[in-house]
Parts: sequence; C-alpha cells; structure tokens
Amino acid sequence: MGTLGQPTGETVMIREWFSVPRVSAENRAAVYGGRTQDPRVEFVALTVRYWVDAHATRSMTRDRVLQAMTGRISADNVWDLVAMLARLRLAEAFFDLAASDVDTDGAFRRFLLGLDPALLDAMRHYAAWNGINPKLFLDGFLVGVGESFATVVVDLGKLVQLVGRLQQEQLTTLIVLTVDPRAGLQRLAEQATVVREALAGVVAALDPSTVPERLLTLWRGWAAEFARHLEELDPFAAGRLLGRIAGDLFQVLTGLVQLVRLLGGVAVRAAIRYVPLLIVGAREAAAEVRLLTTQIAALLVAIGRAALLATPQVGLAVLRTLFPPKVLDALFRQGRTLLVDAELTLTVFNQAAHAEAFAGAGAGARLGALISADGKPVLMACMSETVSSAGRSASRAELNQALDEIIKRVEDLRELKPPKAPRDIRAAAVRAAIARQLEQRLTTVFNRALQTAAYEEFRALRKAGQAQPWRLGQQVHRRMAADTAQLVAGSPGLQPFAEKSLATVVEAVRAANPELAAALRGSDAVLRQTVAQLLLSHPDRDLLLRLVGFTRSPSAAGAEKALAAHLAERFGWKASTTVGELRSDLLLVDSEAARVTNVDWTASTKLERFEKTWGTVADDLGEAFDGRWEAIADAYQRARKGGVPAEVVAGLEELTAHAVRETVVRQAALSQLFPGFFVTSHEMTYQGLQTLFKLPL
Repeated sequence: MGTLGQPTGETVMIREWFSVPRVSAENRAAVYGGRTQDPRVEFVALTVRYWVDAHATRSMTRDRVLQAMTGRISADNVWDLVAMLARLRLAEAFFDLAASDVDTDGAFRRFLLGLDPALLDAMRHYAAWNGINPKLFLDGFLVGVGESFATVVVDLGKLVQLVGRLQQEQLTTLIVLTVDPRAGLQRLAEQATVVREALAGVVAALDPSTVPERLLTLWRGWAAEFARHLEELDPFAAGRLLGRIAGDLFQVLTGLVQLVRLLGGVAVRAAIRYVPLLIVGAREAAAEVRLLTTQIAALLVAIGRAALLATPQVGLAVLRTLFPPKVLDALFRQGRTLLVDAELTLTVFNQAAHAEAFAGAGAGARLGALISADGKPVLMACMSETVSSAGRSASRAELNQALDEIIKRVEDLRELKPPKAPRDIRAAAVRAAIARQLEQRLTTVFNRALQTAAYEEFRALRKAGQAQPWRLGQQVHRRMAADTAQLVAGSPGLQPFAEKSLATVVEAVRAANPELAAALRGSDAVLRQTVAQLLLSHPDRDLLLRLVGFTRSPSAAGAEKALAAHLAERFGWKASTTVGELRSDLLLVDSEAARVTNVDWTASTKLERFEKTWGTVADDLGEAFDGRWEAIADAYQRARKGGVPAEVVAGLEELTAHAVRETVVRQAALSQLFPGFFVTSHEMTYQGLQTLFKLPL
C-alpha cells in the first residue's frame, strides 16, 4: 500500500489503508516546471480535495487539513501549495477554512500567517466575497437591519433596484453611481458598492449640524470598517454592518420620496433638510430634541396650517390598523417623528412645534400624528386634551410639555394587536369623514332635534299646568335619549349611550371590541376611583384643580378628603361617587375612528342666565369688554367701575360650575378611560322657559 503521504505509482496514501489518485502530471508540471516536485505539497492538496469531495463539514475539513499541513508545509513550499490548489480549483474552499465561523480558535489562520504574512492577500482574494459564508452574512444582515432606522425588513437586492430607479427618476443630482443597478447586480461586492455610493451622496447633501455626530461618524466611516470585517473573514460582522447601513439608507430614500410628495413636489435637495426627522427620536438627548422641535415646526409650515385644519381627526388607536408593529414601536419607544411605510407617511408633532410654526397657535391636541397617503394628508390621529387649545394660543404649560413626556402617556398603545385584515387607508379616511360629519350634525340635525324636543315637551307641560324648569329638563333628557338611535342612524358603527353610567359604557365597548383590550386594561382601576381621586391622580391635575376651584396643595395631608368636600359643596357629588357612576346625557363611541363624543343637553335656565349675565357686563363695560371672561376683573378695573358686580360673579360661578361638571370633568375621566381615543365634549343648549312662553302653542 505504500507509506502515508508518499506517492506509489499513480496513487498516494492519505489515510491508513486508503489511497487516492495522484494530482495529474500536467498540473504538477504547471506548478513546479523544471523544479523538483514536493510530495508533501501534493499530499496536503489531495487531503483538501478528499474532504471537500466527501462533503465533510468545514470544521472537520479544517481540522484534517491543519493536521496534514503540520510538519509538511513551511514558508518554503506554502506558495506551491496555493498554486496547486488553484490548479485544482480548491483555493477558495481552502482559504474559506480560515473564516471566523470555521476557524473559531484562529489556529488555521495563525498557521498560515506564521508561514508568510503575505498569505493574508491570498485570503482576501479567494475568500473575501466568493468564499464568504452566505448564511452567516445573511444572518448578520438581518440583525443589522433590525438595528437600523428601517421599519420594514429590507432586501438588499430590492434596495439596489430602488436606488437605481430613484437615481434615474428623482435623485439624479444627489446620487452618482459607478455601476448600473439596472443591470441586475448579483454579486455582493457590486451591491455593497451601490449602497456605499448612494449613502455618500445623501450624507454629502446633509447639513452636518442637524444630524447627531454619532450617526455621521457611522455613515462616514462604515465602508472602512466593512472592509476590515471582510479582511478578517468575519461574514456575520460584515453582514450586520451592511444591514444597518442598508436599513438606514432605505428609510432615508423612501422618506425623501414621500417628503417630496407631501411638500407638493419640491426638489429633492429642498426636502433633504427634513431627513433628520426620519432618524432622530424625541426620546434622545435634550439638545437633539430642541433641534427636532425646530425641524418639525419647519415641516409643519411647509405642509401648511390649512391642510392640517382640513384633515379629519381620529384617535391614536387607529394607528394600529394602518401601521405595522415596528412602525408603532419606532413612534412609541424611540419617539420618531417622521415615519414612512410604503405609501403612508406619519408626521408627529406636539404643542411646542405647532406653536413655533404658527405664531403660538394651539394645535387642539397635545399630540398629533398626521397620516398622509402618497403625499396627501388624509387623517389626523390625536391625543385628547382636558381643555382643547384649538382656536387659542397654547399656554406656557402646554408649550413646556416635552414630546417624550406626552408619548409616555400613550406608549402602551404599541401593544394593541394589529387587525387581521389588510390595511385600508381609504376605508379609514371614510370613517374619519363620517366622524367629522357627526361633529357637524351636532350643530345641525342634533340641534334641530333638541329644539323640537324642547318645544314639544314644553307644550305638553304647559297644557298640563306643569311648565317648570326642572320638569322641562327631565322631559328633554328623556326625549333625546329616546331619539338618539334615529339621530345616529346615518353613522354606521357608532355606539350611542344615552343616560348610561361610564362603567356600563366601558363594559359595552370592551365586549364589542376585544382587540382594544390593551388600551382599556387600565379602565377598571379608573372606574373604581372616586372623583376626587381621579382629579388628584390625573396627568392634568393642576389644571383640573384650578378649574374646580380647589386651592389647597394637592400633596398636603388630607387633600383627598378636602377635595371631596369641596366637590360635594360646589357640584353636588357625594364623597363616595366613583368615576364609574358618572353619567353623561349622551356618549357617542366610534371604535373604528377611536373617538368618544360627550354631549350635554344644558338645562333650560342656563342659557337665560348666561344672556342675563352677558347683558349686565355689556351695559357696564360696553365696547371695553373683549369677551375674555377670565380677564373680566381687569376689564372692570380699567373701566373704573370698581369690582365685578355680585350678580355677575354669581352668574359666572353657576355657569362655570355647570360647564366644569358636565364637560371638563367628564372629559378628564373619559380621556383616562379611553387613552387611545380622541375625546371631545359638547354642551348643547335649548330655549329657556322665558322664550318658550312667548311662542304660540
């Protein structure tokens, strides 16, 4: 059989009692020419071929080849081995054994480089791309995409195609490529080149002062680090870095496309100023957040206030039906303010950004998320306010509320389960339009029904000799409760609750909408709170306590008991009254649009008392009074009329108490019970007895 490693005729023994055919004479001559042939080199080359042809694992092959080389391969013959392996088309498989996932202890790599450091160039040549472990590279790529700013899983091949298309259509002046992606690049090296050149074009166009330094450092230096990972034959690290960069690039490019559409087709270089909004989160360092607010304000100005006001409002819970969990995670966990998902764009802003954009004007909601489809605003997902800022200047407290703090209040919404049906932005827009129409119907159809009910019930009471204010109020409430179903018939999916306790409403909504369980899971605890406990634990505690006229420190000992006594005296609530026991004249719940509308039919005497109070003030102050009731004392002082008359104080106190009781406190409770819903309150008045008595029967 011969000796291990020594040729015998036309065979060589490579294992005990096992021989294989020799390397062909032609290949041996090509390697050595006229030099003396080295059987040790041939033995190692045949060992490589044997284990490769046997489809042994790479780790086993490495062990056997390393064992075969030890004592046989030296600096004098190692390049002959490389040449022979190249002739046998085994060089890539051989150098692939030095990859980090195979040569885990580095012994194979150390052996070769110990013979000649120049062998590193051979490793790069044979294994840097062609011999790279595709599975580990892909695994690393997917991890990198997950660490990027992308909100979707990015496919490298499709990203390259996207770059090629955008470079030809919209980003001609922004991206300069040395390869043509339209040619269907298959090699990783070519695809990585496209990514590198595309990102370089974007980075060059950015204002570096608007991008976090850590991110600029990564984007500018990733190519060198990527090359190092390849040189070290670390496919996982190389794939992970390329995945991170590819994800960032995908988010930036798709975001630029939607920004251009949202801003009415402006040039790409005009839209690129908003790129930081695609990558910086509001839950970052304070300096970055301040810059973010300014950039959001600039974007809102570019979109235009008219477009914002014209967009129908829905609750934040609607986002779960339109965006995948990763997009919502980017919003609620990172505080990202500009997110793109296919044809939809989500632009998030708070009071501070809105006020900076529009001369201090309040946004009407502490958190707004404008949803645009192919650049057209279609929905505004909103977070409720205790007292809406729409139509007035935002207060200092509202302006000081950081976006991060606001998002914390609703971050549990990210746990809402997405619907099983595919998203339908058109259906969502229709639902929002129906919700807006309902708001309009409150001042038209509902108002006419209310006035009709008041007149007809008044006639019946007058004929019976029972035309008293409290009786009229009872009859109007009863009549409107009975007529509600007919009034909302034009709004499918709307749940009306007339004269029902809040506990009953929550139970019904939860039963009808199990997918909202995450949003409503804290409702039971709120329902069990007393009204005093609700006010003291509410995020808007200080504002609410001022509105109810409670002046003691909320953190002082006995504050809850004192507040309960104050509420009993001023509003007639028992100290034991819970939130769940509160009733609304009418609650309209639209689960699809995530909206709750609280309606109060104001007692007949309220309007008359308001008119009387207004008449007294108008007589006293004339044109000097500008209608701002909160500044009425100053107005009397400027008019040199002395203090505010007692009857005016009493009238305002009664009107304010009623408004606070029926709208503000209920709105505060509803916003806690339905955190993902947009809650509004409406106080609707009907003609008082004094007016009704003047009408013909």
